Amino acid sequence: MKVVLQQILRWKVVLIVILALVIIGTIHYTSLPRSRLTFIEELARDAISPLQLALTRVSRFISHKVTALKEIRYLRQRNAELEALAFDLQQQVYLLQEYERENKWLREALDFKTDVSHELLVAEVIGRCPTNWISTITINKGHAHGVEAGMAVVTNGGIVGTILDVSRLTSTVLLSTDSRSAAGGLVQSTGDLVLVEGDSENSGMLVATPLSRDTEVVPGDIIVTSGLSRLFPKKLPIGEVVEVESSPYGLSFTALVRPFVDFTRLEYVFVVLQEE
Repeated sequence: MKVVLQQILRWKVVLIVILALVIIGTIHYTSLPRSRLTFIEELARDAISPLQLALTRVSRFISHKVTALKEIRYLRQRNAELEALAFDLQQQVYLLQEYERENKWLREALDFKTDVSHELLVAEVIGRCPTNWISTITINKGHAHGVEAGMAVVTNGGIVGTILDVSRLTSTVLLSTDSRSAAGGLVQSTGDLVLVEGDSENSGMLVATPLSRDTEVVPGDIIVTSGLSRLFPKKLPIGEVVEVESSPYGLSFTALVRPFVDFTRLEYVFVVLQEE
């Protein structure tokens, strides 16, 4: 046994050289372009191909999932940004619409102030009566602005009412549709005088009664202010007659009038300042 080991050790260098030559030759041979693989290469490749396939599919699956998660995160972030942008743009649209509406009102109000000889004070509606939506409103002008009880309140669309009570910075307006309200009117087509009051039976409507037996009113007639009082300027629109009901004996009548002013949408009004 000892002799065999000595022989192996003696040939160790030779065996190492031979092994190295074989490896170098194999590497050189396999590195050259070939039309066919060796049997060992085919066997090795076929043996590891299922593992390569499995690893490739797992890697591809994980890659797709990671990409999908990144896309979902990006899409959520982008969606949040777009929603915020859409909200901001919508707010800007609302603001522009509000500016446009106010600008239109101001242009009409300027024309109205030019046509009316009385001094007018612009006031903003800041409140409404909680117990009766269309009976009274509160405006942001009071004693400090020259407003007094009894003054008329109008818009470029028609009469609104009269000042009921006043504080330093605010005033309460009794609307013309309230049953306690009254104003002198004129039938535009005939010039006949009528008394216009709030209708207690038909909410938001007015009632016109004649001041003369010869007065004639038909549906479609326009009622304007008579100008006989110091409160309302002359010939301001009040409303349109929609129905006429004769008294039992035909000696008089009652006309139902639809006001031109939309009292539920009032935002700005004019207080007619009385001349001293």
